[in-house]
Amino acid sequence: MTIEFNLLLCMAYLLGSISFAVLLARLRHQPDPRSFGSRNPGASNMLRLGNRPLALATLLGDMGKGALAVWLARQQGLEPVQQAWVGLAAVTGHILPLYHRFQGGKGVATAAGVLLLLSWPAAAVAALAWLSAFAICSIASLASLAACVVLLPWLAWHSPELQIPVSLMVLIILLRHRLNIGRLLAGTENRFRS
Repeated sequence: MTIEFNLLLCMAYLLGSISFAVLLARLRHQPDPRSFGSRNPGASNMLRLGNRPLALATLLGDMGKGALAVWLARQQGLEPVQQAWVGLAAVTGHILPLYHRFQGGKGVATAAGVLLLLSWPAAAVAALAWLSAFAICSIASLASLAACVVLLPWLAWHSPELQIPVSLMVLIILLRHRLNIGRLLAGTENRFRS
């Protein structure tokens, strides 16, 4: 099982390295999302193009690769904690993609896909926190940070076996948001306009 587990970790990282924002932008002859807006290859930056279907496709693709990694681990009979480690590898691939010179996204959508298969109640708690924060402030980064903060205590209470890999997932997402945190503290972070 150790060889299979290690192979799944590598496969999940390579799967996570597929950037749907970059891929879809190329297919639709749109600018590279790493060259405009927040320079983040993710759904929220794709929305800045004004193309909602493209942003939705990016969101679903990024969530799907996280969910697929966990599903494949489950099909191999891995325990939930091992599935979580495989999910972490997919999120790491999204943030530091091999195919795109390690210039990746923030990992939030991919982590959401991982959580959806690992523990749908945890995914629901995180989604509710994200939606609530975004409805109040219209700042995607703050909503993502709120989801991370709410998720860990919930997991500690309801799914403690997942705490270590999911905490590491949250940690790398928080580190990826360090510039956003600086702008939030300075009051200069971008808001979405309707």
